[in-house]
Amino acid sequence: MPNLRLLLLLSCVGLSPAACIDVPPLENPPKEDPQTDPNADFTFTAVPAQEQVLPGGTLDCDVHLTWTAATGGAVNWTLVSPPAGIELQAFTLPKGETRATLSIRVGAGTVPGPYTLTLQGKSGTVTKQATLSVTVGKPGDLVVNWVVPTPGKAYTRGPLLLQFTVEGGAAEQVEILKDTTVLVKPTGSPYSFTWDTTSEAEGTYQLSIRATRGGAVFTSAPRTVIVDRTAPTVASFLPAKDAATVGVHEAIQVTFSEPMNPLSVTEAAVGLKTGEGVAIPKSVSLSADGQVLTVTPSVPLVAPDTLSVDLTLLVSNTTDLAGNGIQTAPTWKFTAPSWLPLGGAISAVAGRTSAEDVVLKVDREGRPVIAWSEPDGSTRNIYVARWSGTAWDMLGAPLSGLTALGTDAARPDLAIDASNRPVVVWDEATGNGEGRDVFARRWTGSTWTSLPSIPLVSSSQEYAIQARLVVGANEDLVFHAAQHDGNNSKVRGFKLPSSGSAWIDLNPGQPANHFNADGISVAASGTSIFTAYSTYDDTASRRGVAILANDASLLGGTTLGTDVRALSAAVDATQRPWVSWVQSPTKAETDGMLYWARWEGSGWSTPTLASNGSTGNNSPSLALGAGTPHVLAWSGVTASERSILVSRWVDSSWKPMGMPLSALTAGGTPAFGPSVSMDANGQPLIAWTEADATSANVYVFRFNY
Repeated sequence: MPNLRLLLLLSCVGLSPAACIDVPPLENPPKEDPQTDPNADFTFTAVPAQEQVLPGGTLDCDVHLTWTAATGGAVNWTLVSPPAGIELQAFTLPKGETRATLSIRVGAGTVPGPYTLTLQGKSGTVTKQATLSVTVGKPGDLVVNWVVPTPGKAYTRGPLLLQFTVEGGAAEQVEILKDTTVLVKPTGSPYSFTWDTTSEAEGTYQLSIRATRGGAVFTSAPRTVIVDRTAPTVASFLPAKDAATVGVHEAIQVTFSEPMNPLSVTEAAVGLKTGEGVAIPKSVSLSADGQVLTVTPSVPLVAPDTLSVDLTLLVSNTTDLAGNGIQTAPTWKFTAPSWLPLGGAISAVAGRTSAEDVVLKVDREGRPVIAWSEPDGSTRNIYVARWSGTAWDMLGAPLSGLTALGTDAARPDLAIDASNRPVVVWDEATGNGEGRDVFARRWTGSTWTSLPSIPLVSSSQEYAIQARLVVGANEDLVFHAAQHDGNNSKVRGFKLPSSGSAWIDLNPGQPANHFNADGISVAASGTSIFTAYSTYDDTASRRGVAILANDASLLGGTTLGTDVRALSAAVDATQRPWVSWVQSPTKAETDGMLYWARWEGSGWSTPTLASNGSTGNNSPSLALGAGTPHVLAWSGVTASERSILVSRWVDSSWKPMGMPLSALTAGGTPAFGPSVSMDANGQPLIAWTEADATSANVYVFRFNY
């Protein structure tokens, strides 16, 4: 504002010097509200004050503006292509205001009849429209308009005020009609009548006004009045009362038997508490139809917990639209467990069949994908399914590489390629002695196609099992398996380039003093691939865990553990491999103990017991998060029941994630072979098989977060 000083000086011409003041330039002039968005989105409602108007009159229209998110600036209002004779002078609703009454002029020469007007509001680049209906009467006619009730439905349980106007001259007779009968003949102007509905039957009535003059009849628009003296009730709860598997983000809602008065619904009327009775901060909102009350916690719920919703204060304080109060509103409870099921029991074949060898991966769109083996009565096949968000969808037909019956496909593994297509590998009995072939298929979106044959020898004495598949650098598929020849077994590895048509032998660097390789697990991150396997270390005279880095040298130059059985490997965000394994002198199902170790850059951390508190530990599965705790799952026995045990890496140690997992509530239902993977948010999902007295099915659970 530097010119302000000059303007003041000019205004002082002719005045004495003492009358002039020296005004310095303004510092820090007012700035536009930084939270104002000139192109903010909005909605609005427009309600005309009259439904009938005479030529030469004015139609008043109340507008109510609501900003969708950010607050915007001024809003300009116009009529879009108005009919001849009807106009709205440009009107601007100032920034910061949300209500206004617009005056729409109806010219004296406007043709009588019904009109639909389009009202437009514009703020910045955002334009919204609403329609208005009005009837223009004939000159000399009477027009009858309600004052109250306003358009819509009016609810009452007692006296109801009725007011209306008659314009265009005096009426000889005015009547209020209740449906088709005369309710009353009011006199005087303005017209007003209080209808006592206490003696009326409950129900819906149509009220209208009929004015007569000179034999002509003029009628208002109808009004719907609902007489209701029945108290509302709580019709249902969500989650259901005593529900046992509730997600921490699931809606908490109460549905009423009829619409409620939003002015009677307050946050204090609903209580939300933890299982220990601690109040949880929350907000409440009523749906547009007035029947659903939603309770939204201000802080995320934490599982596991049993939560209660207390509706006691709703009684008498919360009413329906007619003013009837709720008489009873009980407290209800629900439980948010640590783990939530994704669907129920999964089986590809009806009847007493037993699923085995389930493996779980998460695709690039965050959808869980599982593969498992299951007999169909004559042959054991491989099946693949993907979670749709509500159900498991089977991907294609059962998979079997051989057409003969009894070929026994087993031990599948999964990978998700660069195009988000599942790729599955498995080994399958050939029927020739001990012979087994390895097969690989890729999902195209509608069917499974064969990948090039993996160059492994299969005969009556030689076979490959425990096929493992990962996606490596440049989106290559990398395959490993244990090749048995009757006397020894070795780790074999191959790579299928993303644009290649044949597998390339990686010639894994298994040391010459490693015999009888088994229990393979492969992990990939960036350009690094780590292949872990159990082997008899002839130098150390023990069966331990060996880890090859990029199919080359033995990482750390030594094996880990002793009496090693099953194992699992994974890679963290710093490309350090972690490995967990079972040690069992005789049989893992009875004496198995779970250990783990981590590569520290120049050597392995000291192998440490992870299975405190459980026995018969077996089948570890390890998944490492990026920015979230790592997860280790295995099958073990606690309280005489075999369940899935899950721990996460917190404060430099493995700590249990809730109670042992079991999909079936009855005893004697052992759970085996967990497979754990991280979702898009770095939180775990787990699949396993669990058996009852007749069969074993696949189950998948996700962490409740």
